[in-house]
Amino acid sequence: HTYRHTLVRTKNHLFSHANKSSSSSSQTQIDPFPDLKIQIVKEIVNTGGAIHVDEIPLDTGKEISAEEFHSILVDAQQQQEGDASSTDNDDSSDAIDGERPLKKHKVDDDTKKKKKEVVLIDVRNTFEHAIGHFIHPTFSTTRGDSSKNDGAVDDKDTKAATTTTTTTTEASPTPAINPNTVTFSHFDSTFCSRNSESLKDKKVLMYCTGGIRCVKASAMLKQRGVKDVSHLSGGIHRYLEKYGKDGFYKGKVFVFDQRVALDADSMLVKQEDEEEEKVVDVGEKSHDCQHEKKQQQQQQKQKDVVGKCIECNIPYDEISGANLCSVCRDLILICPSCRNTLHEFHCDRHQRWKDAYFTFLERFTAEELEKQKRKLQSLHDSYYLPAKKHKNVRKTLRKQMEKIDARVDDIKVGNAVVEQNAKRRCRTCFESNDICDGRCWGFWKHSQSPHHVQGGGNGSTLEPIMEAKVGDRVTVGPNWNEIRLGGRGSQQDPVRLGTVVNIKSWASGGDELDCVAVKWDKSVDCGRRRNTSGTEEQQSEIYRWGVVARNGQRMYDVRRVVTGDGDSTNSAR
Repeated sequence: HTYRHTLVRTKNHLFSHANKSSSSSSQTQIDPFPDLKIQIVKEIVNTGGAIHVDEIPLDTGKEISAEEFHSILVDAQQQQEGDASSTDNDDSSDAIDGERPLKKHKVDDDTKKKKKEVVLIDVRNTFEHAIGHFIHPTFSTTRGDSSKNDGAVDDKDTKAATTTTTTTTEASPTPAINPNTVTFSHFDSTFCSRNSESLKDKKVLMYCTGGIRCVKASAMLKQRGVKDVSHLSGGIHRYLEKYGKDGFYKGKVFVFDQRVALDADSMLVKQEDEEEEKVVDVGEKSHDCQHEKKQQQQQQKQKDVVGKCIECNIPYDEISGANLCSVCRDLILICPSCRNTLHEFHCDRHQRWKDAYFTFLERFTAEELEKQKRKLQSLHDSYYLPAKKHKNVRKTLRKQMEKIDARVDDIKVGNAVVEQNAKRRCRTCFESNDICDGRCWGFWKHSQSPHHVQGGGNGSTLEPIMEAKVGDRVTVGPNWNEIRLGGRGSQQDPVRLGTVVNIKSWASGGDELDCVAVKWDKSVDCGRRRNTSGTEEQQSEIYRWGVVARNGQRMYDVRRVVTGDGDSTNSAR
């Protein structure tokens, strides 16, 4: 099957100017969008209050087509090639006794100043930029990799790292500027606030995946006084439909659904005559020729990889929800070989923390934990200036040191045992890797266990899910994880009690109703939020109800509270 998803123009004036966008998938085993949800939100992409929705049409930059975007990059490339050629010729013909001619180039330099420097900015998040990005056409040598910074600060107010620049003479394509954001809501407070002044005399081109984020990002820059700002209409998606991998975009595109990332050429829209010609050509080729072609395609595919493993630096671009930074939970690139040697991973911004900050402490001795604390204290002290900017960083480090202190005390009094061979745990649900493979969140959710496919696996029979219905009273169950879900009750009510308000599928697009939404009693400090009127109301929380783990075990975070006759009751305590 081929899935095709289209945003269609409608007669409704709200969508009268909407871009038509389509995307196909031949991955028959994965429906990219298994769950459809339509809701009204204040913003499609959260800007953190940096810009009001009504301001966007007034302040947004110039929207340009894929063809115009490409043309600007081609012109910039040709200009540099021409300048380089002219400089070489002038140097060889006019230089006297090894001296560079100065006077003749004064006119050329003045002429060049009239053409603005093209600055290409990727407004997506760091992990998206890591697997694919546009190549800046006007630089052939590395100006510095702004996507890496071992000394970067994890500032939860800014969510961005300061950029360090390394100078090298190695000839290498230079990627578009990476603002180093973890969430788009901090783009204005970090990148724009720091760089808007230096961009005022530049020609700024911005792009994102589908053209939404860069519309807002361009408005942010223009509000800060940058005049010449343009953004790519339809984003990378529209550009690759036209140019594929033959354009300036290199690598993969992260697509925020179960396909995860697409190759540039997979988005190329081909003409019917080209497709027919391709079919005839393949039919005429011998088996050997087809095998050779596959080998060439595989080699080219390796060359197209722009991402790198964060540990060993080899080309690698497979993003997985299982590979998260232990500190900030940002997605990272780590190859299978390096992954197998580590229990926890750290992103570029937290490389300085990698020997001292761990989510799971059960495998460390008291001496090792004390060593970690000293390193954390040193990091904490290094983040004092400016004090306000790094406030949340210091708070994060202090909380980790308190966690270490508590663990050391437990070890010393015999309340905790060191498990040096402890299994790797999922950073999201905290279960060991025999229970969860790490892809238990967002669109990564899936039926992890082969027992779903193999009827139980290893000859075993998969037990049916226990019965549950809306209205059932529940309490903490056998697989309740206190680290992730909190304590089993409160001081007021030692036993946590709640009511099932919905039954649904845990895995995205799953065919089993294996999770429940529970609204806890008001006395329990869990799931409370303020509504639009400002009063607190109890919100439901999602829990596993028969989710199949990797080992075939059914997982129950909660269990039914039953009366003497075996029935669940709302009054059971």
